[in-house]
Amino acid sequence: MPVNIALIGLGHMGRIHLGKLCSFEDVTVSGIADIDPALTGEYAAKYTVPSFSSYSDAISEATCAVIATPTESHYSIAKDCLERGIHVFLEKPITVLPEEAAELVAIAAAKGLILQVGHLERLNPALIRALPLIKKPLLIEARRVSPFTGRSTDVDVVLDVMIHDLDLVLSLVGEDVKDLSAEGIPFMTEQTDVASARIEFAGGCVANVTASRVSTYRERSLTVYERDRYFSLDLMQGKLVSIVRNEGTQPDITEYTSPGMDPVRDELLQFVRAAGGRGTPGVSGIDGLKALDLANRIRSCIADKQGA
Repeated sequence: MPVNIALIGLGHMGRIHLGKLCSFEDVTVSGIADIDPALTGEYAAKYTVPSFSSYSDAISEATCAVIATPTESHYSIAKDCLERGIHVFLEKPITVLPEEAAELVAIAAAKGLILQVGHLERLNPALIRALPLIKKPLLIEARRVSPFTGRSTDVDVVLDVMIHDLDLVLSLVGEDVKDLSAEGIPFMTEQTDVASARIEFAGGCVANVTASRVSTYRERSLTVYERDRYFSLDLMQGKLVSIVRNEGTQPDITEYTSPGMDPVRDELLQFVRAAGGRGTPGVSGIDGLKALDLANRIRSCIADKQGA
């Protein structure tokens, strides 16, 4: 039975989502909406889908909604959808404030609805390959840097970029944060464009996370160290290198490169299946809330130092 999905927001990610959704056999895009009527008309014609000037009208026939609007509008639109009984996929970050995210999680739970958040790196083939092998991380290093694009400047680099790796680190360690420190500076915008955080967990693991949206090159890497092995992930290429130390011999080195990856497609498929009662999303609203809470603790630490 086809799932009726409304797409709200036709920015960079919204247009990508629309193309994927229109390629699914078991999905009907019942409406699209954006504040730019010219953009809405252009993509309604391109994909032959109904367009609306108001998201409220776009969701009138929908059972699901994919929300890819600026972060500041996530809470109000998602709350409206959930209160109408509509399953929700929200682009990251889930909301601006943790209390907003907590309310969305509570509404979804009370109504038995799916609330999924777009932390797509959870579906990176290199990570999926590494997960069964990772037992107890002791040190994690994450780097996510790229040239300035001018997109997503409504939020700082922590909410825009670093939050992907914060979600990964939290999922890998699975422990409470004991302490953290962070540094950050604005460069191209009035908000923090480069940030670095050191996160200490209750069980002793330490994560060093760096994010920049003003670099001269692109990198998305994650390295996980354990007592006798480490895992090096190139998230851009879907590549994993694992090295296992052996006493008195050369270490065992194993390499894997994904033959292809499309995490946006994969996360939307998860959403469609979960909304149809055929599974659960890989990144729940609770996961989105945890990543947001940690991100805001880092942002507060940076703000305190910038204001000193």
